[in-house]
Amino acid sequence: MRIPALVSIAVLGAIAACSSDTTLPTCCTTGNPSLRVVNAITSPVDVLIDGSVAIAALAPGAIATTAPPSGSHALVLRPTQLASSASRSITTTDGSLATVAVVLSATGVVQGASLDDTNSVVPAGATKVRVLHLAPNAGTIQVFRTQPDFQTPIAWQFPFNYQSDPTPLSAPFYQSTVGTWEIRVWQTPPDSSGSSSGWASAPIKIQIPLASGQKKTVMILDKPGGGIRYELM
Repeated sequence: MRIPALVSIAVLGAIAACSSDTTLPTCCTTGNPSLRVVNAITSPVDVLIDGSVAIAALAPGAIATTAPPSGSHALVLRPTQLASSASRSITTTDGSLATVAVVLSATGVVQGASLDDTNSVVPAGATKVRVLHLAPNAGTIQVFRTQPDFQTPIAWQFPFNYQSDPTPLSAPFYQSTVGTWEIRVWQTPPDSSGSSSGWASAPIKIQIPLASGQKKTVMILDKPGGGIRYELM
């Protein structure tokens, strides 16, 4: 009876160590995680795999992992406070962590968006970073960056609104040289013109050192009690 408990503690510890701003996940299985689910809507979500609940009531803005066996599965993302749900097929592999975000389309339809990037090859001597706005309560946010080859803050995009389709093709990576990226994020006041005036006082400051051929994704999520937080993947 003690071994499963120790495994669960180890898995949760590994997840918490991945980010400096982590909400502990709710996970109902043990073993090697092969599926990560990001709740980027305003309702808790039940995650069903092959008809069984694998993650129960995943809170808005939270992330959890589960460990279905390798192979093809039917995934259902079922919000507990909305009438609709999303269904899709997934393929999991032991030792490989797939990521799916629960998002709302522009018309309010619940859908599952794969965040796995299979199209962005990082050349030798280069690095890449992308930022995903997955915080539906945050409104327009300001995201500025410096990168190894350009040290003046520059906007990620403006305006930067909630991404109802945050798949790799719709959320491009930016490329730079080897070194440290600096990402700063703050919520935009109503009269903002998209300037970098909030750079120094930004509540979210992220440094991402990357070696040759590496890439990272920054996910901006709603924070329990209000505001925004981030996770790296």
